[in-house]
Amino acid sequence: MTIRRGEPWGKPAPLPPGAPIASTNSELRKEITAQRAGFGGSEQIGVIGGDLWHVVGAPVGGTRRLHSDQAHSAPIDLIRVTADGDHLWACVGVIARNSWWRGPVVAVMNADLADTWRVAPAAHPNDGRLHVLETGLNGPSLSLRERMLARRRLRLGTHIPHPAISVRRVADAGYRFERPTTLWLDGERLGRCRELSVAVVPDGAEIVF
Repeated sequence: MTIRRGEPWGKPAPLPPGAPIASTNSELRKEITAQRAGFGGSEQIGVIGGDLWHVVGAPVGGTRRLHSDQAHSAPIDLIRVTADGDHLWACVGVIARNSWWRGPVVAVMNADLADTWRVAPAAHPNDGRLHVLETGLNGPSLSLRERMLARRRLRLGTHIPHPAISVRRVADAGYRFERPTTLWLDGERLGRCRELSVAVVPDGAEIVF
C-alpha cells in the first residue's frame, strides 16, 4: 500500500539471506528488470548505494547493516517505461532531453533526487504518483539564462516554482518528440526515442536499507 501523509513508511526488517544487494542505480534497475521479467525472485533488494540509498538518508553500515536489527524494509513504486515500443523499468527517474541548454526537457521522477540534484522536491518513492517536470514542450520554454540559473538551483530544489516549468503529479504520461530525444533511466543513458510513455506501478518492489 502506498504511503499516506503522516503514516510511517515500511518497517524494521533485515534482508533475507541470499537476497540481492545493489550498490548503484544500475545494479538496482538490473535486479528490478529481472524480477519484472520473471527471471528473478520476488524477494526484497538491499540497497547500500545509489540515489534511493541517498533518499532514505544514506545509512552507514553497508551489507552488515542490511542483515542486522538496524535494517528497514519499505515498498517502492516503479516506473514502467515504453520507448519506441521497447519496454523498460526505472526506479528513480526518467529524463528525456538532447541538451540542458535548448530544446525540450522532460523529467519523470519517482523520488526527489537524481544524483546531487533535487529535481522533484515533493516526490516520495512510494506516494503512488509520478512527479513530472517539463519545459519547452507545449508551453513556454526556459531561456538560456534561466536554464543556467535553474541548473545552479537544482542542488537545493529551488528551481521551482517557475512559470516556464510545468509540474504535475500523474499516474501516467505520454510524449511524441519532433526529433529523436536522448533517454536517461536512473542516470544511465539508453539511446534515443521519438515516442515515450511512462506509468507508475505502485508498490512494485521492496527495498531494505
